[in-house]
Amino acid sequence: MLLAKHAKSASIAGIAVLGLSSLLTGCGNGNSGGSSGGNSTDSNQKIHLTMTVWGSDGDTKTYQQRVNLYTKLHPNVTITVKNLPSYDQKVETMIAGGDSPDIMAVSQDAVGFGQNGAILDLTPYIKKSGMNLNSTYEPGYLGEYQYQGKQYGLPDRGGYMIVYYNKDMFKKAGLPLPTKNWTWSQFENDAKKLTIQSGGKTTQWGFTGGSWWPVYGSFVHEAGGDIVNAQGNKSDLTSSATEQGLQWFNNLTYQSHVAPTTVQYANMGSSVSGDSLFEKNKAAMLITGFWDIGACIQAKDNFGIAPLPLGPKGGGMETVGTGLAVAAQSKYPAVAFDVIKFLETKAGQAPIVTNGEDVPATKAGMNLWIKSLPKGVSFDTLQNTQNEVFSPHIPPQWNQLQDGLGNDLAPFFNGKQSLAAVVQKASSDIDNLISGN
Repeated sequence: MLLAKHAKSASIAGIAVLGLSSLLTGCGNGNSGGSSGGNSTDSNQKIHLTMTVWGSDGDTKTYQQRVNLYTKLHPNVTITVKNLPSYDQKVETMIAGGDSPDIMAVSQDAVGFGQNGAILDLTPYIKKSGMNLNSTYEPGYLGEYQYQGKQYGLPDRGGYMIVYYNKDMFKKAGLPLPTKNWTWSQFENDAKKLTIQSGGKTTQWGFTGGSWWPVYGSFVHEAGGDIVNAQGNKSDLTSSATEQGLQWFNNLTYQSHVAPTTVQYANMGSSVSGDSLFEKNKAAMLITGFWDIGACIQAKDNFGIAPLPLGPKGGGMETVGTGLAVAAQSKYPAVAFDVIKFLETKAGQAPIVTNGEDVPATKAGMNLWIKSLPKGVSFDTLQNTQNEVFSPHIPPQWNQLQDGLGNDLAPFFNGKQSLAAVVQKASSDIDNLISGN
C-alpha cells in the first residue's frame, strides 16, 4: 500500500466511467502551457504527462490503470506512471534537472513542496472547475495539504487512525465490544483485562503500543492539545493538554503494562511489530490505519474496527494519506489538474478498491470500499464519527520536524526519561526549525 512515505512502510493494492470534469484552460499562473490548445483535453494536440508515485508494484499498476481510464476518454492524452524510490530526493532531482513530472503523489510533504515552489496552489483550478471539496471529501482529510489558505494537493487515498480489536479475546474476557462512545478509561481497563501473564511472562498483550506520531498525535488532539499550533508557526508541545495526551498514551506501556516496551519488542525479534503481534493473535488491540485490514483477513483473524476511545475533549482520529498535486513546471498544468479531478471521481477511485490496494479518500470511493468489506467486518461504529477525523497542523518543515521530534521524544517513549526531561528541548527544536534559526 502507498502510505505516507516518511512515517511507515507497508504492503497491502475498470468499471464504467461515470463522468468527465469540465474542460480547463490556464488558471492565471505562469505555467499555463504556452500555445492555445496546449491545455485542452479536447484538443487534437498530442499531450504526454508523467505522474510520479512511490510504493509497491501493485501501487504502480493501480495508478496506471486509473489514469488509463482517463486517457481512454481523451485519446490525445497519454500518461506514464513512474515509481520512484527515495521519492522526495528523486523527484527533486527530476525538477532541478528540467525533467519535472506533471502530476506528483504527495503526503505531509505537500506543504513543503508548495512553499518551495515545486507544486502549484490548486485553489484557482478548483474554483474554475466548480469542484466542491466539501461534497467530495470529509473535511478532516483536506488539512493535510493546506497551508495559509492554499490547497497544494487533493486527498486521494489513505485514511486515518482506527482501533482494530480481536473479537475472540474480548468475548473470552467477558468484555463488550468497543463502541463509538467508549472512553480512555474504558480502553485502559479493557486493555488490562486483556493482558494475560503466565510464568512471569506476558503471553497476550492488551494493546500493541508504539510511538508512531499519528497514534500519539490522535491522543494529544483528544486531550485538546497540538504538536504545532493552528497557525503552523510555533510548537504547542509544552501545553498541559499536549502533555496530558502524551503522558496518558505512554503510561499504557510503562505504568499499566498493557503494551510491550521497546526492550520487550527487541527481545521478540527484529521482525516483530505491533501489526504482527495483532495479526498473530498475541495482542487484543492495535491502532493503525485501514490498510491493515487486508493482512488481518489473510491471517484469518476474527477482528473488528472501531473509532479511537474518546478523550477529555472528545474524539480524534488523525489522517495519514496520500494526495495528488500538479508540478509547478508542468507544461500542461490545467490538463494535469483535470486528470487529478477525474481520479477523484467514483470511477477514478474504483480500481483502488477492486485491486484491494487501499482505501479511497473521497466519499464516493469510501462508499465503494465499505461495500467491499468482508462479512464480519463492519464500518457501523465508524460511520457516524467522521467529524472526529482531523489533519495535523503541518508547517513546511514537517518532514524535518518529525525526524527531530522522534529523536527528542525517543527517551520518553523508551521509558528512560520523563516527559518533563525532554519536552522543553523538543519544543525549542520545533520552534527553531519553523523559524529557521
